[in-house]
Amino acid sequence: MKKLISLLSIALIAISCTEGDNAVDYVLDNFQTGAVLRTISIDPTAGNWKGEYNVFDLPGSVFKVEIEEHDKENGGLFKDVEVFVSYAGNEALLKTMQPGEFTTGPTGLPRASLEVSLGDALSALSLSGNDVDGGQAVNIRLQLNLTNGSSYTAKDAASSLTGSYFNSPYQYNKIIKCIPTAPVAGEYTLVMNDSYGDGWNGASLTVTIDGTATDYSVTSAQGASNTETFTVPEGTSTFTIAYNSGAWDSEVTYTISHDNGAGKVQTALAEGPNPTIGTDGKTMSICP
Repeated sequence: MKKLISLLSIALIAISCTEGDNAVDYVLDNFQTGAVLRTISIDPTAGNWKGEYNVFDLPGSVFKVEIEEHDKENGGLFKDVEVFVSYAGNEALLKTMQPGEFTTGPTGLPRASLEVSLGDALSALSLSGNDVDGGQAVNIRLQLNLTNGSSYTAKDAASSLTGSYFNSPYQYNKIIKCIPTAPVAGEYTLVMNDSYGDGWNGASLTVTIDGTATDYSVTSAQGASNTETFTVPEGTSTFTIAYNSGAWDSEVTYTISHDNGAGKVQTALAEGPNPTIGTDGKTMSICP
């Protein structure tokens, strides 16, 4: 049996000026095989982290997408949708969506919402938050199975399916972030730079740990850079970084790195030129 993409590619050439429902109707009415899992919408507000994956909040990190099934018999061939998750080359079946989980959408076709939390994805892969790193991705892959024995997934989709009206990639990549929900203890190194080389001209960073504030800056005598260290003790309740504007913010950059004491040093925060004034935008990224 030819792949779905072969059928749809031919059809899309023939109907290059056809859009929307007419394009889908043409494909399904003129070919014996073929099916589509169309992405209706991706919810950017799902979970505590607005659709992002955060390793520090596994239950609150949720990806949510609404999908719609198209087949030759307007849903009559729909058997189920298998949801797979993968990380670092390892893949596992997360769940199987049955027809009963779908309702008839405004187009008259089966439509459903799929939610995949980071916690559920890692559990399916027999992993924990300590097993993943920030910047890596969880891949969510869908496989549409029909009652006639046909199946369609990411390998059957190319540009004619993944864009435009069809928007049917069959897979979604979610980057894992490491956003602490509480202060992370350890030693921090603050590297401050001035591109002109004459200091920060009145600008400074205020580091506040449990109400105790310390200001750091680059003096004119130091010129182009200054490096400082500070420690966030175990049990710290509040820890904030604030940028105080100077005369030449366009010359200012800084990075803060974290040392967990076990040989792992990583950049926790970097800003500039023109760092955001105050505490806005000062979200740390520190992976377990």
